[in-house]
Amino acid sequence: SLETGEIDIAIAISSVDEENIKNNPKLQLLTKPSISYSYIGMNVQKSPLNDVRVRKAINYAIDKQAIVDVILNGNGKVATSPIAPGVFGFTDKTKNYEYNVEKAKELMKEAGYENGFTTSILVFSGEANTQTAEIVQAYLREIGIALKVEIVETSAYWDITEKGRHDLFLGSWGVVTGDADYGLYAMYHSSAKGGAGNRDFYENKKVDELLDKAKIEINPETRKELYEEAQILIVDDAPDVMLYNRNLSVGAQKYIKGLGVHPVTLHNFATVYVEE
Repeated sequence: SLETGEIDIAIAISSVDEENIKNNPKLQLLTKPSISYSYIGMNVQKSPLNDVRVRKAINYAIDKQAIVDVILNGNGKVATSPIAPGVFGFTDKTKNYEYNVEKAKELMKEAGYENGFTTSILVFSGEANTQTAEIVQAYLREIGIALKVEIVETSAYWDITEKGRHDLFLGSWGVVTGDADYGLYAMYHSSAKGGAGNRDFYENKKVDELLDKAKIEINPETRKELYEEAQILIVDDAPDVMLYNRNLSVGAQKYIKGLGVHPVTLHNFATVYVEE
């Protein structure tokens, strides 16, 4: 529709279409780093995912950069924290687990799963979701984990993960407020288990304490310190496989000016005008 001139702006451009827009002299591609976080969550209530060594093994077994390259066509960055760099409270003191199959195998052996185990990943229907799950499935096979991919409708996905009837799941979280409270409290505080956001069913008393303090602290620098400490603990507990922070892409006709691209897609059309 963009190419034919039927529409002026398209706000959901897939990575495979970006080059077409870039190479079209009548069109423009507007991009901005998002403040959303894509990840693989693990239900830490369930064995063997309740063993941090298994969770870390899964982290080491997956090449996240390869997923960024394939799924996003390189249009994003490997996540280094459960919140994105544009969010208040983000720290650069955490890093992702490197791709290290041997380390993953060592941890599996140490945890008593040298011969692997069978588990499943829940995704809702969509080509990118399915493709991501299949890539992860191939990586985990290398360390003996037989991963079944379960594709369900969106409503079933939310119901299953809210009730904790899943093993692994492919998830994402957009921090619409731009503040770490919205990104960390909902996803990792023990009071938010299930439908409120903590679908890992993760619990760490120290993390709870830090997030509670940060929620009511009024000094910005103190809040940053509290969130930094919480992120360090969460990453070390490895309830997620941190995948990526994607870039947002909006396509538009060349004559469209003034569109404010927002990092969680709350784009500002009030300033848009047409240049004759």
